[in-house]
Amino acid sequence: MAYEQLDTIIKELKILKKLHLKLFNQYCKNITSEQIQLLCLIKKEKLKQKDIAEHLHITEATLSVRIKRLVELGWIQKEIDKDDKRLCSISLSSQGKELMNNIENAFQHYQEIICKGLSDDEYEYVLRFIHKIQENLKEEIE
Repeated sequence: MAYEQLDTIIKELKILKKLHLKLFNQYCKNITSEQIQLLCLIKKEKLKQKDIAEHLHITEATLSVRIKRLVELGWIQKEIDKDDKRLCSISLSSQGKELMNNIENAFQHYQEIICKGLSDDEYEYVLRFIHKIQENLKEEIE
């Protein structure tokens, strides 16, 4: 494959990323993807901050800043452990649950837009193609 062809693929992927972010921001205003990731994680159950940080692969200090912002927005609540005041559990507030329902509906519509006109075979082909490029890059890095 000539370098020009690879360059074209990379440029097209960059355009795809820009369009993706533009559409994402259109459907999920005033919230970041990192915030959504955290909200999705605690949607199912209360979790300790340490467990959340480990799952998201971030430091507890970084998580504390995110949690503080989400508490200020009224989307999550902190519950201090009765036995160990240093520990607290994080869960969605009622406002956070409503927000998550809206986000899930937006994502459903968002997925419908992205996959519109793609057959299952086309989807699988694109996915295999992307995975192959990822494998090639990972092999070279290692």
